[in-house]
Order: sequence, then structure tokens, then C-alpha cells
Amino acid sequence: MSWRAVAILSFFCLLAIGAGQSPQFEVASVKPVDVSKLGNAIQMNLGTVRREEVTFGNATLRDCIRFAYGMDSDAQIIGPDWIRSLEFLYDVIAKGVPGASREQLQAMMQTLLVERFKLVTHRDHKEMSYYALVTAKGGSKMRSFQELPDGFRGITFGGRIDNIMRMQGLAYLLSRFETGRPILDETGLRGLYEVKLEWALRQVQNPDVLPGPSLFTALPEQLGLKLEAKKGPVEILVVDSADKVPAEN
Repeated sequence: MSWRAVAILSFFCLLAIGAGQSPQFEVASVKPVDVSKLGNAIQMNLGTVRREEVTFGNATLRDCIRFAYGMDSDAQIIGPDWIRSLEFLYDVIAKGVPGASREQLQAMMQTLLVERFKLVTHRDHKEMSYYALVTAKGGSKMRSFQELPDGFRGITFGGRIDNIMRMQGLAYLLSRFETGRPILDETGLRGLYEVKLEWALRQVQNPDVLPGPSLFTALPEQLGLKLEAKKGPVEILVVDSADKVPAEN
């Protein structure tokens, strides 16, 4: 297809999105994972956007929903236990129209989940305790990026993050690794940032390793961010129903 044809197609697809029609990926693959072949160590891609392509690998349905509906924390998604179970994992590769924004890709993912999983949801609010991720005194110490560099592969595991990500993604990872309660992004920082963070996990106690800073100390020192404890109404997404086996591609 010529570049002119691609440009015309992209224009009309984006026009359809703006007109209120259900936005759709140009092409999308959703496949259940045979978890019996994964072993004990499961490498998971909880949602990557590189240009107009969205990918998930060994992801739960809740992981896909979190991206599609822009939720910071797993605690904001209420539904049947199986949507977060490692017994039900999926590989997703979806290509959006050239020039599609992240918000448009998220809307396309919502359409995809409805089509393939027959997903039915509604929004509500729930009173809960949470941490707000905010900028510390002096502001952010992180370098910003327009997009992920070609070939970039970050490192992300408990106690160390060396990656380029959005603050919403950082809030989500920290809530999974460390705090046991939701962390919501209230930094006001938009776009991608280089996150180089190391801290001593509360859950891991190794006498042979010198203890590092706590997360609450490391965030302001290394990133110029901090966590503030709060309590109040938090938006949640309730999963009313969904199919475990997605419709065929």
C-alpha cells in the first residue's frame, strides 16, 4: 500500500473515532496461552505501546482491562477471580492506524475486549485508602522522552526499575511490588520518562545483602517523586461479565 493510501486510510479511521463510532484496530490477534508449558517462572508483558502497536504477553484479562480503561491500580478493577488468575493468560498483538494517539489505542482496546471477550463493565466509586504518587519538593529529576528509542528494552523487577515509562505505569508497578494498597498517579506528568530506581523491598530480607533505601526514601532522592497517604472516593471499574475463551481472530 502506498504512503498516500495509508494517509487517506488513517485520516478516515481517525475521523470515524472522532464521530463517535467504535474505534477498531486495523488488525488484532488475541490468543489464549497454554499455561502448562510456561513452568513456574512466567515472563509477562503487562502492556507495551510502541508507535501504533499494542502488545501484551502472558497477561491476565485484568491487565488488558487496566490498560484499556486507564486504571492506575489492580484494586480499581472489581470482577470475578479468574480475570486476575495466572491460569488464564493471553497474548495480544494489535496494530492501530498510523498516527493514533495512546488514548485512541486505549479506546480501540476497549472495543477489542468487548468483541473478543464479550466484556461488560460499568464504572462506580469506592472509598479506599491509597497512595498518591506526586512530585517532591524541587520537582522531577527524570529525563523525558517523546517515544521509546528503537530497540530499547528496559529492566523491571522488584527492587529495581531501569526503564522508560509513563507515570501511570510506574504507579501500577510500585503498587504491585511494594505497598499493598493502590497507588494513583497524581504527578501531572504526561508522556514518557526515564525511570532509574533502586530500593530495598519490604518483602525481601536477605542477610547477605546490605539493606538499601526504602521506597519512600528512594523515590524523592532518585526520581524527585514521593508517595502521600490519602483516603477518599476512587473510581473503579466493575466487570459484570466476560468470556474466558476469546472469540477466534
